[in-house]
This record gives sequence, C-alpha cells and structure tokens, in this order.
Amino acid sequence: MLHVLRHALWLLLAVAALFFITHSLRVTPCWGVFLLLCLVCWPVWRYRIEYRLFRRRLVLDGVMQASSLFRRLLWKGNLTRGFEVILSLCLAWLLLLLASQLSPLHWWVLVADAVFLALLYVPVARGVSASIHPQHVGAIMRRWPLFLINGIVLASVFMLLDFAVVGAPDTRQLAWNLLVEQTYREVYTQTHCQLWGASAAIAAALEALAWHGSQLLIPNLPDTAARVIGWAFFLLRAATVAWLFTALLLGVSIVRERRLMKQQGKASTLSRAFLVTILLLALPFFYASLVLEQLDPDDFAPGDQDVTVLKDPCKPSVAQRQRLQEKLDREVAARREQAVQALDKEVDDQLDGLFADVEQGVDRYLDWYFTVLGEYQRLAAVFTADVAQTMREQLEKYLFVDTGFDPRLVRLDSRLKQLTTGQFAELAPLLRQQLETVDCRIGELTLAPLAELDHDTLRASVAATSGVGAGIVASKMLAGKTTAAVAGKVAAKKSFQTGAALAGKTLAKKGSSTLLSAGAGTLLCAPTGPLAVLCGVSAGLITWFTVDKALVELDEVLNREEMRAEILAVLHEQQALLAEQLRQKHYASVDQMSSHVNAALQKTFLPASDGLRRKTAKE
Repeated sequence: MLHVLRHALWLLLAVAALFFITHSLRVTPCWGVFLLLCLVCWPVWRYRIEYRLFRRRLVLDGVMQASSLFRRLLWKGNLTRGFEVILSLCLAWLLLLLASQLSPLHWWVLVADAVFLALLYVPVARGVSASIHPQHVGAIMRRWPLFLINGIVLASVFMLLDFAVVGAPDTRQLAWNLLVEQTYREVYTQTHCQLWGASAAIAAALEALAWHGSQLLIPNLPDTAARVIGWAFFLLRAATVAWLFTALLLGVSIVRERRLMKQQGKASTLSRAFLVTILLLALPFFYASLVLEQLDPDDFAPGDQDVTVLKDPCKPSVAQRQRLQEKLDREVAARREQAVQALDKEVDDQLDGLFADVEQGVDRYLDWYFTVLGEYQRLAAVFTADVAQTMREQLEKYLFVDTGFDPRLVRLDSRLKQLTTGQFAELAPLLRQQLETVDCRIGELTLAPLAELDHDTLRASVAATSGVGAGIVASKMLAGKTTAAVAGKVAAKKSFQTGAALAGKTLAKKGSSTLLSAGAGTLLCAPTGPLAVLCGVSAGLITWFTVDKALVELDEVLNREEMRAEILAVLHEQQALLAEQLRQKHYASVDQMSSHVNAALQKTFLPASDGLRRKTAKE
C-alpha cells in the first residue's frame, strides 16, 4: 500500500508540474521555454526509448553472437537515443500546446487519472508477471496493457466532458476568417516568447476553426444517429491528449523505477545521449527565437491602401473586448441586485396585506367559537366527528377560505415571477444597444443570442431548470401547506387543546343538567295540570340555554384574548416563514435568468444540447 501511495504521489507531482509549466509558458522568455520543454521531454523520452531498446535487444540476442563488436555498438543505441530525443521534444511541445487549451475540469480529470494509473499499476504487473520474465515485465506492461487501458479511459472521459459539460464558445454567428484572426491575436499577444506564442496561437486558431466547422456542419446532418457519429469522430481528437499524457505519466514511472535502481547500484537516471542531443538542439532553437523576435508583424502590412474600401479599419482588440465584457457583467449583476431588492419589497408589502386580512378572520373565528351555536357544533362533533378536526376546519374557513388566501397567494407568486422576468427582459435591448454602438469588432460577443431574450424565453429557461427552487413547493401547494401549518400550530396551543378536551366533559354534564332543569321546571309548572310536563321541558330548555349563554360569555371574558394572542403569534411566525420560502424560490429564478443573460452574452456550445438538433428556419 505504501508503494502505491508513493507512486501516486510521483504521478500527482508530475500533473502539478505540467500544470505549472503550461501556465508559465506565456510569461517565460524563450530560453526558459526551452528549459521547461526539456523537463516535459525527459519522461516522454524515457517512455519511448525503453521499448525501442527492448525490441532492438531482443532482435540482437536472437541473431548475433554475444562477442560481436557490431552487436555491442548496436546494443547501446546512441543514434536511436538521439533520434528519440528529437521526436520526444516535438511530442512534448505538442502536449504543452494541447494542455494550454484545457479547462479546469480537464485538469481535475488528469489529477484523477494519475491516481487511477497508480492504482492500476500493481494488478497489471501481477497479471503480466505470470507469463513474462521478471526483467521484461516493466517494458511489456507499460507498452501495452497500462498504455491502452489508461489511454482509452482518459480519452473516453475527455470526450464525454467535451460533449456534455465543457463544450466550446458558440461561434456560429462569426465569419471563420474573423474567428481565426481574433483567436490568433488573442493568444499571440499574451505570450513573451514569439516562437512559443506563434505556435500556441496557431494551435488555438486551428482548435477554434475545428469547433466552428463542426458547429455548422454536424447539426445539419440528416438524422440523430449521423449527428452522434459525427460528434464522436470529432471529439475523438481527445485521444491525442490521452496518448501524450499517458506517455508522460508512464515515463515518470520509469524515472522513479530507475531512481530506485540507482540507489541499489543497478542503473543510472541520467543519459549522456539525451544531454548531448539537447545541447545540440538548443542552438537552432535559440537562433530561431532571436530571428522571430527581430521581426515586426507591421512590416508585412501592405504599404499603400485605398481607405475607401476598408469596411472596418480597426483591429480586433482583446483589451477592448475584455473591458466591454466586464462592463456588461457589471450591468447584469446590478440588474440582479435590483431584481432581488424589488422581490424583497414586493414580498413584504403583499404578505403584509394578505395576512392583515387573515388576522381579521381571527376575530370572526373567535366570534363563532364563543357562541352557544359554536359550542353546540363542537358538542355535536363528539358524536359525528373529531372535535379537534371540527375546530381546525372552522379555523381554516374563517382565516383562509373566507379571505381568499389560496388564490391570492397564487396570484402573488405569479406576480413575483412576472416582476423578475420583466427586469431581465428589459435588460436585453439595453445590452444589444451597447453592443451595436461598439466602434471595433469585439470577437465572440455576438448580437444574435440577445435577440432571443424576451419574456417567454426567460420564463422557459427557468421552467426548464429542474434544480430551481429545490425544496420549495409550488405556489398552490405552498398556500395549502401554509393553511395546514397555521391550523396545526394553533391546534397544538394549550387553549385549543383544552377547548377540545372539555367538549366531551361538557356534554356529559349537560346531559345531567338537562334532566335536572326539566325536573325543576315540571315542579314549577305543576299547577298547570296536564300541561305540566310540556311546560317543565320548555322551562328546562330555556334555563339550559340561559345558563349555557352565561357560561360561554364568561369563558369569552376569561380566554378570548389569550386565544387571540396565540393565533396571531402563529400567523406572524408563518408569515415570516412564507416570506422566506417565496424569497428563496424567486432568488433561484433571478439567478437562473442572470445566468441565461450571461450565457447569451458569451454562449457556450455543448454538443449534447446544441449539436444533436437541426437548426430550424425560424432559428
């Protein structure tokens, strides 16, 4: 296990070194570029020369005598070593060019791949050692199983990443020659060494042109299957990065093994052929760098030009485009802040009015509760239903149903959505106006995507995002849950539970008090003769009703204000919770619309979403 951890650490350090070298080349002078290039070339050369010498020595062992002088000369392979240095330098240069175009997600994949290769090393070595001589296991497993497995896995992940996650800038609205010119200038002007800058700019321009052609051609293929095959062939170029990067990591593994063997006195980590060849190649490299530094691109411009035929005399300016992009980003951020503030104010104002009407329903509920009729309804519920449920239903009726809480909350939710959409729909023409007044060409900031930013597309962009407002229910369900939450919290209050519990006890007492009232009324009406029983029952009912009314009024005097305060406290608590839920839901919509506008300003083309459907005539 410790061996695997050390191996993984070596490979991770190699990825970190490659990342540092790639991002340092832009500001490094030409002599520094050559030194960094040699650092990358060294493990690549080690990987390539290992198998070349292995294959040559197998042939020499089979056809030549061990004592042959010619065999000893060929066994060292100095000419082969020197030739492989030249080839490895070219491959290292290509690897650095391709690595300079990788996104942060690609680099994280390379980090994961380094760990994957370290974990793969030991089981592959065990599998190969069963059939191969121990002294040849390293060369065989690095040349075939490890190289193929890691190369296929890394290329597949890169293809999937480019297809569905990273993509490329959407350049379908740009002319191909303008795209190439702008890309070349953008990369070239950011480098210090002109030799590296020219090659990096050409590579970036070719990459942009390849994506541009694919964005125009592949989506117009006749069916989805053809488009999928087209993108698969185009994205297969990721295999080049996978091949070069795998060679680099396996070369680092060889360097590590030779370092361990050196400690045992069995091998050396240095190579005289490599050092001599590098020194010989340094001379033409530095000469070419000096020649390029003395060249002025303006010297190649035509001397006399007819200014009447120039449609756009200004050159594309990377700095101008960056300033414009930053300005537009600030305006989008400011509009987002305005939308958030407008949402906060609207939520507070509308909920204050909505819950003010709900609070008026509290007194109507208490008017029902502290009446003889209300008491009798609760008593009747002892036989027909749950008393607490009856009280909750009456609470919901007076507080929410009669005040139209549910439809009003739904309308509020719709109004908040329209408010947010309107904010960003108004922003689109302002941004288009600024783009139309720019003096010079501004590169990938195109006008066409902004033309689509109206109320409908913005609303659809939010609706299509399943992650928006996660954990927050839709407006109709939100209204129902608010009603149920208030009723449930009020039902948990002491006064509510006491009223429900007393209903059953009160019914039992009222049954006995009815008989007593009727009996007392019969005695009082005894002189009436045959009508004594009827008179007694009537007198008892009147007495019962009078006593009940007096008890209800006493109960109201003692408990009404306490119940009212408890219900209002629950309403205030629920209002604050509902306000927060509405804010979070529509904050997510604001963020989505803001992202939609930013994406329109500099749109990313994803083959997974943009490259599998044909563009209609309307689009």
